[in-house]
Amino acid sequence: MNNAISQLASKTITTALGGLFAISYIKNGGKGKIKKVPADFTPVLRFAVCSDIHLNGEEQQDAALRFANLFEDMYAYSHNSDIYKTFDAVVVAGDFTGGGAEKQYEMYNRIVAEHKREETQMLTVLGNHEFIDYRDEDATVGYTVYKKFISEEVDTHTVINGYHFIGVSYNDDGKKFSTKLDWLTAELEKAKKDDPKKPIFVYQHPHPFATVYGSINWGTFEVRKVLQNYPQVVDFSGHSHYAPGDPRSVWQGSFTAVGSGSLAAFMGNLNYIEGDKDAPGRSGGFWLVEADANGNVRLRLYDIENRCFFENIDYYLTDLADSSKRSNTWSKQKSFDTAPVFPSDADVTVQTDADGNAVLCFSEAHGYYTAENYKITVKNSAKKSVFEKTVISDYVRAKGSTVQTVLGKLDRGEYRVWITAYSPYAKRGATLTKTITL
Repeated sequence: MNNAISQLASKTITTALGGLFAISYIKNGGKGKIKKVPADFTPVLRFAVCSDIHLNGEEQQDAALRFANLFEDMYAYSHNSDIYKTFDAVVVAGDFTGGGAEKQYEMYNRIVAEHKREETQMLTVLGNHEFIDYRDEDATVGYTVYKKFISEEVDTHTVINGYHFIGVSYNDDGKKFSTKLDWLTAELEKAKKDDPKKPIFVYQHPHPFATVYGSINWGTFEVRKVLQNYPQVVDFSGHSHYAPGDPRSVWQGSFTAVGSGSLAAFMGNLNYIEGDKDAPGRSGGFWLVEADANGNVRLRLYDIENRCFFENIDYYLTDLADSSKRSNTWSKQKSFDTAPVFPSDADVTVQTDADGNAVLCFSEAHGYYTAENYKITVKNSAKKSVFEKTVISDYVRAKGSTVQTVLGKLDRGEYRVWITAYSPYAKRGATLTKTITL
């Protein structure tokens, strides 16, 4: 699809979907300001949320090393904390294996056994990948293997430091949740009865439909139908791999939803039409979640590739049981959006990689949010287009500042480059132009 048509589609669909995403905002209020974490925030609970590890059973797989690093880094963070030094749990929202093979479960358990300390509980659910290797014959074998290596219970309700955690897996077909909705409702009622104002943490593999970034393509209607009746729910999900640092990945409406991205690699979808796109280079991460005694929740995003927090991604969620006091609705987040602008000293360069491909490098553009994507056009001296593509920005990394895009093998000569930045809410920004020589 032509880039111009793609961007028009992106803007049109983003506007249309905005109405869908904002239904709960209109229905439940949504006034208020984005809240900052107070200096005296004192956690009584700390846990990590990850998903989509996709272990293949090999010890040196990047995903295996990253999963091990999650434990090491969060124990170090907890030990260095001033007040609360415990790392209570790791929530794994499905797809921790590549296909559900036993050797992949063995690798998962080996990493947990070698790195998890006694203070930390493992809270898991099955994702669709835990069924993949068995679907051609009998998908229910996915349950059998899970029960053998993880737990007899595929759906769990756990209480840690007074906070309820409810994990719900797919039906034994690995596709739907139809047989789980009554159970989920009953467990939510129990948690609500215990304390109607305290957040309830829920986790399942796919996103609740029309909530976070990726939930249109990778969402479930079924779970959302239940969760929308419980405003105190904070739901975590994966499946899409979509960048959790995108402002659309934290949504508040009839409940709160958070997209966990992937520990293996982040993705995105630039216009809902052309399909999912891999983010450039290596990326991956997880959420560190903390809660205080009053039910306030802090979300910090951790870059597992660079092993550091995203400095500007730090959410503080309060009054979670009161849907009229939402501060992170779709409409509120979108209202802050501004057209991304390149820095005054922005540079565009080209280099050749080991395979002989020309690689375009340029500085990131920023508005209120970092640009989500760039429309790139490259023309030769005859004004013929030799490259035209929209690429995901480097906002998937905590230390990103330069985007690199492979242009392919080009003849030597002079080329003119146009790079236009777009915000996460499809707002067109500045265009950077440059003449490059190969």
